[in-house]
Amino acid sequence: MTTAEVFSYLKPGSRLGAYRVREWKGGGAYGDVYRGVKDGKPVALKLSKHRQHSADPGKTDERLLRELVCLVHVDHPHIAKVQGWARTPQGRGYLVLEYVDGWTLAQWLQNARPTFQQVVRLFAKLAHALEHMHGRRVRHRDLSLSNVMVRKVDGEPVLIDLGAGEYSGAQELTDAPLPPGTNRYRSPEAARFFKENQNNPDARYPFPPEDDLYSLAVCLYDALTDAEPARGGWEARKAPRIDVNSPMWAPPSARTANPRVPEALSEWVEKWMARDFEKRRPSLASMREALEALGAQEGAEWLAPVQAPPDTGAVALEATGHPPAKSRRRVLAGAVAAVVLVVGAFALLREAPLREAPPVPGVPESSSDPRAQALQAHPSPPAPPASAVPSPSEVPPAVKESPSVPAPTNPSSNPPAAMPPTKSAPAVSRGFLKKCAEAGALAAALLGCPAQQVQPTQQKCSAAAYESMRRLGLDDGSQVGILVDAKQPFLRSPDECEAAGRMWSDDMGECLTLLGDGKLESETQDTLSRLPEGSRLYGRVWTEGATVVGRYTRARLPNGAEHEVCVSLSLNGGLDKLPGSKPGAALVRPRDGATFFGGPK
Repeated sequence: MTTAEVFSYLKPGSRLGAYRVREWKGGGAYGDVYRGVKDGKPVALKLSKHRQHSADPGKTDERLLRELVCLVHVDHPHIAKVQGWARTPQGRGYLVLEYVDGWTLAQWLQNARPTFQQVVRLFAKLAHALEHMHGRRVRHRDLSLSNVMVRKVDGEPVLIDLGAGEYSGAQELTDAPLPPGTNRYRSPEAARFFKENQNNPDARYPFPPEDDLYSLAVCLYDALTDAEPARGGWEARKAPRIDVNSPMWAPPSARTANPRVPEALSEWVEKWMARDFEKRRPSLASMREALEALGAQEGAEWLAPVQAPPDTGAVALEATGHPPAKSRRRVLAGAVAAVVLVVGAFALLREAPLREAPPVPGVPESSSDPRAQALQAHPSPPAPPASAVPSPSEVPPAVKESPSVPAPTNPSSNPPAAMPPTKSAPAVSRGFLKKCAEAGALAAALLGCPAQQVQPTQQKCSAAAYESMRRLGLDDGSQVGILVDAKQPFLRSPDECEAAGRMWSDDMGECLTLLGDGKLESETQDTLSRLPEGSRLYGRVWTEGATVVGRYTRARLPNGAEHEVCVSLSLNGGLDKLPGSKPGAALVRPRDGATFFGGPK
């Protein structure tokens, strides 16, 4: 497979089998998703993508086929359906999937401003979908606010992206202790397993179905407590995202974080997110029933929007959806000042379009509307406690579907208009812009104008490197933890990160590293490796592809001795790019790993 095949994107108008490609919708480490059309009907086309670093190209096919098998096993109205699969003339596989015209759950929560009742009923349906999936012995393993869509036409949720999914009896494809996923939504047991086994390449976490439900509980917690769920921790936020992964203590209750949350709902979320698995498991088993009971509540507190109405005195929106003229003048003035200060900063700001938001639905004035009536009526009876919800053994085989989640608009109005894209420019601190002015090379990287780089298509090692690593006791596949860029130290607080002119991720609790194409110097930080801690690895890095790829050719030990080596950046197919990245300026986590190639097998 050539580099062009690995990293090229299909252009609008091109054909993929019998389908015409309309637009690229998104992608990850293992595939890209396009909106396609055949006979006037839209479909989602998921095209497999081989990770540049992977030593086993055959796994690309196996992962796609495993996702296909997972989807064939399930049949549920709230899980995206597979319609077929095929191969390109070059041999790359692709899935033909149901196209969901809507928003991600994060976008829906942030822009539609739903009520507590709407949110709870939607999550009850997702819990039902997971219940069905687990009954078919399939696990999603990567549930997040980005992997749920909310359809525009009816407001119904749809689970998508089973690229990390697994079914019982499937061949093991994970080449790390944990399966692919988002750290925020991992269970405490998974986090503890990784901490204990991060240096054991053979360790594999036995992902239980309860972990999917825990992930759903974290999604619900974010839905109730985060006013900006569609903004990542690396973007400008009004308030930092609450840490839910602390090994020392549980996060504050949903009601503590957001006093608008009904007490009964807050108590259930707290049970579902308990740190102790044995205490959490019984409540997870009754999650769907509890959510359906909570969704039946009709009191004013349940029919109120989850988040308080925005402060219209801050930055009000005109009918066009843009800030008022006075605010626009301030934005333009800031942009002009940025031009004077640094050309690189201006280029970055110029590429960040103003984001238009859909109209925020208010409480209807019509007295016939149920939400308006609720505000005048007495509160409904309190939601049933945990003891009142039947256990799984008491629930009859026929599962009751809760009512449809209303679309996030006035029922008397037309269907909601399409939400605008929520693409945002990364948040950039003043220190970061100052650093751009002082470093011409970094400014050029931010402008997206790095020198032409040729990315390697495969690992090539010299005989001298093989011999050198043999003398060091480094076998093929040996791994070591590293500080990715030794020139960008690991910083432990947002204040230190800001002072250094770098970006802090509240989501990950880390000061992110910015990589450009060219030379790379990393430092080992793994005392269990045969390569001493504090050794330096020297090589090059490429950022134009789907992942950041690096190659090291020289190592310098703490005693000053230098050795020729053959090493790849990352333990799992290249560094994942974080949102806000672009060719020549990739945002990555500050610490990862490196893999040694000790010679032909």
